[in-house]
Amino acid sequence: MLTVKKAVLKILLTFAILSAICCAFWQLGWLTSANEAAILFAMTGGVIAIDLAWASLRKKMQS
Repeated sequence: MLTVKKAVLKILLTFAILSAICCAFWQLGWLTSANEAAILFAMTGGVIAIDLAWASLRKKMQS
């Protein structure tokens, strides 16, 4: 259970950092719409989901 809590905290930290990066890019004019930020968050969520699925599959294959 502790590892799940740790994973959730890492995911939340990842999204917090991405939020800060998006704000900085918005101020610099590198992001021009909310859709671009949403795409970045969607890609990050997809990568996290794939990584968690892969880790789970690998753990099942080892046991």
